[in-house]
Amino acid sequence: MLAVARLILGQTQAEVAEDSGISPRTIYMIEKGSAGIASVEKLVRHYCKRGIIFLAPSATDGWGIRANFVTGSYDDERSE
Repeated sequence: MLAVARLILGQTQAEVAEDSGISPRTIYMIEKGSAGIASVEKLVRHYCKRGIIFLAPSATDGWGIRANFVTGSYDDERSE
């Protein structure tokens, strides 16, 4: 999910590291699933400040992600 957030922002791991103050190795470990919770929480806060919204799972759907800076609809792009 955190790798998807990074990709939505259009950033590389190195760019996120520079922007967030988290080391590139730690970002790699977070995305791999082997980092501590404190590092994960710091990265989540970083992404939330940039407009990423993490959606908790519901009874029928799993985790989700939304970007509050993306507007419009895929339907707007369809040709009739």
